[in-house]
Amino acid sequence: MKRNKILLFIICFAALCLNSAPVSADLFHFSIPNKYEMTFDGTRFDASLNYYSDFALTRDVAPIETVNLFPWKLSPGLGLGAFSLWMDLDNITANTATAIGGFTITDVDGDTIAGDFTGNWALIGDYPSFSGAMSNIQWTTGDGFFNGNDGSDDASMPLDFASGPPWIGTIIELTTGHTAWFLNPWGDPLLVTKIGGRIEGVVVPVPTAVLLGILGLGAVGIKLRKYA
Repeated sequence: MKRNKILLFIICFAALCLNSAPVSADLFHFSIPNKYEMTFDGTRFDASLNYYSDFALTRDVAPIETVNLFPWKLSPGLGLGAFSLWMDLDNITANTATAIGGFTITDVDGDTIAGDFTGNWALIGDYPSFSGAMSNIQWTTGDGFFNGNDGSDDASMPLDFASGPPWIGTIIELTTGHTAWFLNPWGDPLLVTKIGGRIEGVVVPVPTAVLLGILGLGAVGIKLRKYA
């Protein structure tokens, strides 16, 4: 009984930490402000850049910078760069759905930013909109920079933040620019490309209170097992 009370106290304390943790400053955010390419086969949604897309990655702490991937504006000797997002939809109704998936951003020399997310689709006005929480965001790099392809020699951004990955974040906007489609895969055959909508996500460090709560629970669990 005493052991259970101790564990309950720690769980409540960790929950209090999570609820009272100050909002962390944004590390960086990414956006596709106008059009992207998408497919939907009835349960799986995929999105990627196309010829008409503009992708922007902005560092929100000093030095504040923005780099771009323009599929339509390639510089000699530079790679294309890419953005891809996928999600599996479940609990599908005419106007809503839940989803879980992941994304990968690749710069012109192969560095990547990738993570997982989960969230919900809902019909906002006439168009479906997705919002969700991102997690386990990782950065893999060979040169320490995310490099854009806008033709500038200094089109690069360091991601050496005080709080290293994994990071968390929020997908604050993902729209398709199409009317409700959850029950109607696009076209015949079922998989067909569509263009439209916008995507925006914000990345923040994991709050210290969250890490302390997780570590504290882990340590208590070890002790309780030891003395059980």
